Amino acid sequence: KNKKDLAKRRERAEELVRKKALLSSSASVIPIPGLDFGVDLKLMKDIIEDINKIYGLDHKEVNRMSDDLKERVLVAASIQGSQFIGRTVSKGILKMVVKDVAKRTAAKQTRWFPVVGQAIAASISYYFMKKLGDEHIDKCENVAKKLI
Repeated sequence: KNKKDLAKRRERAEELVRKKALLSSSASVIPIPGLDFGVDLKLMKDIIEDINKIYGLDHKEVNRMSDDLKERVLVAASIQGSQFIGRTVSKGILKMVVKDVAKRTAAKQTRWFPVVGQAIAASISYYFMKKLGDEHIDKCENVAKKLI
């Protein structure tokens, strides 16, 4: 891994985040209570796992590393404040992220106001999903830089 390689990985990860955030905003427009919440949880899990894979920091990759390198990854991840790097993304871990989703869900209740409410709900959904992804990209990149 070098800086040019990291830049390419960031580009791929940012594109992935944009696509998943758009999916999230699309789901928020469909007026079926709870649908967007389930979609958001699935998208969050996908975003985190896919970004980990892009940076070579997913659970399987990290487990194949030498004990020394594995420890460096996990220590660097904990310094970054990420419970997701190098570990399986379980429902238990995702529940910690649900607090953000709960705030979003409250905000999405505006969708019941025709059209304007839906636009607001879609914007909020996109923003939060993109924020989650971008923050995880930064954390993965910082861990990867420590390994170069």
